[in-house]
Amino acid sequence: MQAAGIEGTYVLRDLEPSDVDAFVGELREGRYTGCNVTTPYKAVMAAHCDRLEGDAESLGVVNTITVRGGRLIGVTTDADGFELALSRASLWPRQGATALVLGAGGAAAAVALALTRVPLLRLRIAARGQTSSGSLVDRLRGSGDIATVPWARDAVAATCAHSAIVVNATPVGLDALPFELRAIPRACSVVDLRYRPRPVDVVAAALASGHRASDGLEMLLQQGLLSFEIWTGRVAPPGAVRSALLRAVEA
Repeated sequence: MQAAGIEGTYVLRDLEPSDVDAFVGELREGRYTGCNVTTPYKAVMAAHCDRLEGDAESLGVVNTITVRGGRLIGVTTDADGFELALSRASLWPRQGATALVLGAGGAAAAVALALTRVPLLRLRIAARGQTSSGSLVDRLRGSGDIATVPWARDAVAATCAHSAIVVNATPVGLDALPFELRAIPRACSVVDLRYRPRPVDVVAAALASGHRASDGLEMLLQQGLLSFEIWTGRVAPPGAVRSALLRAVEA
């Protein structure tokens, strides 16, 4: 906002589940122009919206809400942000590839949706909750060969052996993942949506083993730029925003 010459503030609201209804009331009363939504409230806040648009309607999750006349309009910029970030890093998979997504929450859903647009030969989803991964597969049904994989080292390793990209879309690190880098071909890219603490352990280990890898900082930037444009109708200066983001995460 500073770089674009727009007056306003962007504040963090750290909510307990019991606070959500009151916060929704604040939005409807016009206290905020809009908000971003992160884990674990992407589906919860989607249910509070009066209308979902684009990817949010398909997935039932939001990361960006705009207030229009007391009505809440929900979208998600995560899928587009993920694609933009990986394209910028030359990590976007080629048509006909196989991809593995670890996780089945709101971020994983956006990543999976983005990957269906490649289009892939196969998309596999592994999550600690078999019900949640199955639900995500159901939401994406009709978008290609999409199936679940058990959250187990042998099953994940077998899928990794044929994958062009593996994405950690969970909040957990290397020690908690059913994940062995030696099972991943050197040509397979490794992406972790986490961006703190830096360096991200999965990314650092992947780079050390000779894989191309990226954390989620560029995705955070890209989805934020898209949110800003939705709220203001203006394109944010990406150079200034990237510099500010890097200063913030390195502080």
